[in-house]
Amino acid sequence: MDEEQARDWAFAVIGEFEELLDRHHIRIPSRDREGWEEEACIYGSEYYELEDAIVDLLMHRDAGDKGDW
Repeated sequence: MDEEQARDWAFAVIGEFEELLDRHHIRIPSRDREGWEEEACIYGSEYYELEDAIVDLLMHRDAGDKGDW
């Protein structure tokens, strides 16, 4: 899996979490928030931190590096 594919998967996974959080009216705190009602449940640097972590997991898993799995 290349990085672009991993980012697509990460986007899909985060989208699923967004839906769950939204159903429970949960917003992850972020210093990046501006107070707009339309802001996503996972926002700003917290979103990108999660996206990068998912991409790393997918890339290492696909490369056969199971680590602590």
